[in-house]
Amino acid sequence: MCADRNLKDALFEQVARIAKAAASPKRLELIELLCQAAKPVETLAREAGISVKLTSAHLKELRMARLVDTQRQGKHIIYRIASPEVPRLWVLLRTL
Repeated sequence: MCADRNLKDALFEQVARIAKAAASPKRLELIELLCQAAKPVETLAREAGISVKLTSAHLKELRMARLVDTQRQGKHIIYRIASPEVPRLWVLLRTL
């Protein structure tokens, strides 16, 4: 029973992380921008109309929630959607 409880707790913890990450309008905008294409933080900041520092902080939260992932290209870190489920989640949230 203890293993089941631990698994259940871990599942709810991850769902709460996702909900927290999605609770910010700017984070939702960043998700939408990344649904269009993978981009570096500077491009995301410009398109979202916020500073690079604030964009980086939002992306850190999205990454901790496993909604976005990174890939290094030379000196740049490119952010992208972590799973095909993320755009579906975004569409469901907008529809709801």
